[in-house]
Amino acid sequence: MAAFATNGALPASLLARYAEVKDGLGLDSAQFGLLVVGYAVGGTLALNLPGVVARRIGVARSAGWGTAWIALTLALVGAGVAWSNPWLVLAGLITAGLADAIVDVAQNSQGIRVQTAYGRSLLNSMHAGWSIGAAIGGAVGTLAAVLGVPLWLHLLLWGALCATTMAASASAFLPEAAQAGTDPEAPDGSSPEPAETPRLRRSTMLVLLPLALIALAGISVEDIGNNWSAVLLASERDMALASAGVGLTVLLTAQFVGRLFGDAVIDVLGDRRALYISLAAVILGLTGAAWAPNVALTLVGLAVAGAGSAITVPLAFAKADAVPGLAAHSGVTWISWTMRTVTIGLSPAIGALSSVFSLPLAITTIVLIAVAALMLQVLRRS
Repeated sequence: MAAFATNGALPASLLARYAEVKDGLGLDSAQFGLLVVGYAVGGTLALNLPGVVARRIGVARSAGWGTAWIALTLALVGAGVAWSNPWLVLAGLITAGLADAIVDVAQNSQGIRVQTAYGRSLLNSMHAGWSIGAAIGGAVGTLAAVLGVPLWLHLLLWGALCATTMAASASAFLPEAAQAGTDPEAPDGSSPEPAETPRLRRSTMLVLLPLALIALAGISVEDIGNNWSAVLLASERDMALASAGVGLTVLLTAQFVGRLFGDAVIDVLGDRRALYISLAAVILGLTGAAWAPNVALTLVGLAVAGAGSAITVPLAFAKADAVPGLAAHSGVTWISWTMRTVTIGLSPAIGALSSVFSLPLAITTIVLIAVAALMLQVLRRS
């Protein structure tokens, strides 16, 4: 949980000062939007690198060194703002995003191993740790801004603390040779690369694609919450701009609570029934929020969607990691890469649809991802 919290705390501290970044570089909204997508682009450019790195040096060192890399590159972002150099900022964001993909795969792979060792669901609670870390990081960033701490100094000091915390957490990771699927004969205890045939690759993809849809159903809720919940409340429900951010708070709080109790729900109901309920909640919650007649029901819909999305990504990671015929960490890498890639185009797609039709209709269209994920799960069961 400390490792996940660290991974959430590090970038969130910069996000809290994005308005300062925009003003410091003298960018308009369109230019700023193109700039900050660099973090997501970096994660997409990682491709299968996170899995390769984890197999070569192990998940503990991947998480530790990867976090140090993020810390340094985000400090570079702060320096770019101080020097009014948007290209330096963009380079820092892209390289930080690439490192974040490596850390993401490493910590989730380790979390799955710990969960397997305990014999019960635990990964959702670890993701709740990420939520706690993100909240703390945002608060630290806001406090640093209020106190007038230079951005580069704030990011450098906060990065050093987060990197130290991750290193301490990684020191307690399970040894590579003790993990399932590893080769004890290998010098570093890493997993052997399986010789996949074209037929095996096709059968593997038939398993991974439904899992990707499950993860995308969850991440679409977060994207709508981050980028569109305030717009929905202000433009469609006539809520005051200063108060419209409450939608995101409600959604993320519900997601956090869902992750705290998600493991217990999975242990009682089993993966499949818990997933049915989760995806149904995403569908009902987002659709209800999109078309609710008032603010109160809109917030209820966002809360239901947030709680429903809580277990989707952790479950997708855990199931992808267990797909037979894949090298160690490849399943987690593929799901992570898919989420990062689709996220780049998700908000622009919502914006384009809302411009042509309406925001409620655009959000309802995105709900089709969760509908497809649920239908595939039902069909696979039958």
